[in-house]
Amino acid sequence: MAKLTIRDIAALAGVSKSTVSLVLNNSPKVDPATRRHVLAVMRRNRYVPSFAATALAKGSTRLIGMVVPGLSWHMVASINIGVAAVTERSGFDIILYTATNDRDYGSLIDRILTSSMVSGLLVVSHEQPLEPLVQLHSDGLPVVLVNTIDADVALPSVTADNYDGALTAMDHLLQLGHERIACVQGRMVYRCCQDRYRGYLDALRSAGIQPDPELTKPGDFLPEQIRARSRELFALPADQRPTAVFAHSDVTAYAVMTAAAEAGLRVPEDVSVIGFDDIESAAQIRPPLTTIQQPFVDMGKRAAELLLDAIGPTDEPPAGEAAEEPADELPRLVMPTSLIVRASCGPAPVTRSARGRTQPTTTPAKA
Repeated sequence: MAKLTIRDIAALAGVSKSTVSLVLNNSPKVDPATRRHVLAVMRRNRYVPSFAATALAKGSTRLIGMVVPGLSWHMVASINIGVAAVTERSGFDIILYTATNDRDYGSLIDRILTSSMVSGLLVVSHEQPLEPLVQLHSDGLPVVLVNTIDADVALPSVTADNYDGALTAMDHLLQLGHERIACVQGRMVYRCCQDRYRGYLDALRSAGIQPDPELTKPGDFLPEQIRARSRELFALPADQRPTAVFAHSDVTAYAVMTAAAEAGLRVPEDVSVIGFDDIESAAQIRPPLTTIQQPFVDMGKRAAELLLDAIGPTDEPPAGEAAEEPADELPRLVMPTSLIVRASCGPAPVTRSARGRTQPTTTPAKA
């Protein structure tokens, strides 16, 4: 079959040759709807622009794209290490793209398709609607989500078990004798935060403890808000104040610990703090943070393996084949988390009763 030309694409798309050329050059002169239409025609017909054909002849287009929300995000480096460990053995290279929350996925996808000729995409957790990626996957370009915020989207994905991780964190605190355990939340629009909060509530109820709404505080992963809400917790009377805090992330835990110090409380003597993620700095702060470790490196490895399996052999399958894959057969891997015990958690503290007798503030949970 003869290689398609710009003229052929123009005829198939019902536009002029110059319009196709403008699309290929990512010109802002093209109406967004027209751009998407032309790109869809290119994808369906496996059109390879001449500049990409030259690279293909040199064997340099064995590329996968990795879309991340920002290079400063703590998990990005670890996930990338896992991805690279797999792709280096496969002969594929990685192209890294950043997509901030105020940027539409559509323009990024257009740029990827018209300039990089990637064989597939790995997309690390992002807040934007994922419908454009679902459509891209349906059109035949493999897409795998890593640490996604939407577990129900019709795309292959790799995530950590956030619910079980929360249960593990809470069990650790309960075993230390804590009963008044606060929860400082992350962004509750995220599925991972919803699962962590559900684990927090279920662990308390399983221990026979009625959750106290006053001990749940929104944090939204914003340090200033976390510190403000934590100060509210630590300003409570001693017999109502939490003796432990479950934070939805390590960064959240750091802000809680700062607020505790500002309130004159010691960690862990007066209040225990446990985080979630196990980022590199968790072992370096003082006291070192007890936390739930997400297996970011392994998540990157498994995501890359899923993507390469979807890409398949060098000879690409016919366009649209991915669309025939039933949604219930999409691989969705949920990877186990681990408890990392350090020095930020200790036994529940004791207080003085009204009669001056020293009493434990909690009753140790049964093993």
